[in-house]
Amino acid sequence: MIHKNNDAYKSIGEVAKILDLVNKKKGTLNTHTIRFWEKEFKQIKPKILNGNRRYYNNDTIEVLKKVKYLLKDCLLYTSPSPRDS
Repeated sequence: MIHKNNDAYKSIGEVAKILDLVNKKKGTLNTHTIRFWEKEFKQIKPKILNGNRRYYNNDTIEVLKKVKYLLKDCLLYTSPSPRDS
């Protein structure tokens, strides 16, 4: 198994694991949540390489942790999604 340096960029799947964004029913990673937050919050700017693959540095991951805390853990919402209707 390859071990990454803590300062290395992380893929969207790795970030979803760090943030514990897992679909409880299916056990799959909710990477779409991170992509949605990118659209909503201009502070989230991944490095996009190799055919639109997203890579996140530690600063961006810290911003994502704060967003998750405010939106999911504190139950704050920006606006209802059309899919929630």
